[in-house]
Amino acid sequence: MPRTRSRGGKILRIEPDGSIPPDNPFPGNPVYSYGHRNVEGLAWYSEGQLYASEFGVSTWDEVNRIEAGENYGWPAVEGRGGEDQGYVDPITVWPTSEASPSGAEIMVEGAIPQWEGDLFVAALRGERLWRLELNDRGEVIDREKLLDGEVGRVRDAIQAPDGSLWVSTSNHDSFGSPVSEQDDRILRLAPAGE
Repeated sequence: MPRTRSRGGKILRIEPDGSIPPDNPFPGNPVYSYGHRNVEGLAWYSEGQLYASEFGVSTWDEVNRIEAGENYGWPAVEGRGGEDQGYVDPITVWPTSEASPSGAEIMVEGAIPQWEGDLFVAALRGERLWRLELNDRGEVIDREKLLDGEVGRVRDAIQAPDGSLWVSTSNHDSFGSPVSEQDDRILRLAPAGE
């Protein structure tokens, strides 16, 4: 039986009024999934599928496709390799030097067509934005680095009303170095030609 009394290392799901949804995986409990170390970003696909970006300790950062009631392995597993032990493996991993993932966004209906359905993950230590192309099963089929080393620490991304992507930087905290006098800032991103 999973440990669901503690709220640490969990993704919680509650109603706007604070009540617990009746279809949560553990009756009367806000825990939706567990075995997480440090979830930083949550992104919902239009069909209701949840994805989470997650800090590792010193080896692997990851993105998980979240399923109700599942165990994602922490603290027994960091990164991949937990399936044989009954855990859910991430859909992608990076060395911590390339990510330290923060905010996440899935481009949904109304997005620029080239990016519709793609998952974007901000990277603090990696100082880039990752574009993850997903197939219809929610698996990563391609990864692309955007803003790689150009704007410093990338904190978050969100789909803009015009279908492009707004990206924020985070260089004025105790870990970053301002890139310009205008830091921190919000940038608009779109594929070439948009």
